[in-house]
Amino acid sequence: MRDIKDLDADAVIVGFHEDVRPLKGAAGALDWLLCGALSQLIIQKKIRGVPGEVALLTSRGKVPAAKIFMVGLGRRDSSPPGSLRAAARAAAVSAVNAGVARAAMDCFPLGGVPSDDAVAAVREGLAEGAGTHPVDFTLLAPDAAAFDRMARVVRA
Repeated sequence: MRDIKDLDADAVIVGFHEDVRPLKGAAGALDWLLCGALSQLIIQKKIRGVPGEVALLTSRGKVPAAKIFMVGLGRRDSSPPGSLRAAARAAAVSAVNAGVARAAMDCFPLGGVPSDDAVAAVREGLAEGAGTHPVDFTLLAPDAAAFDRMARVVRA
């Protein structure tokens, strides 16, 4: 995955599971850069990670993107494509409402190679949520194998 500090985007969208702590993927990297601010929201029960839940934060200048969206993915063992689609849709709607034109999104924080169905669900959810608004979404991949699969599915 690219360094979160080098992303050229208006916003970073990070998915997180309600039953996985500490935060993983881009959410974990952002939490580190923000001195635990994302974890504090969870500890204070301001956000839980249920499917489709979205919280908007500022990056405090720690990363180039001014806005950070935390998107709930539900429980780790129950993230079917339908839940990913709903989470991606909620993220896209929130990004559009916040005036975001370019966003980088990590929707697979546990790493590994996501299934074709999971990647397609995210693609469809982002398209549904953005509607007719021109938002450029970049999906962040945890490694080269995941990138290859994601690129193939997104192009289809």
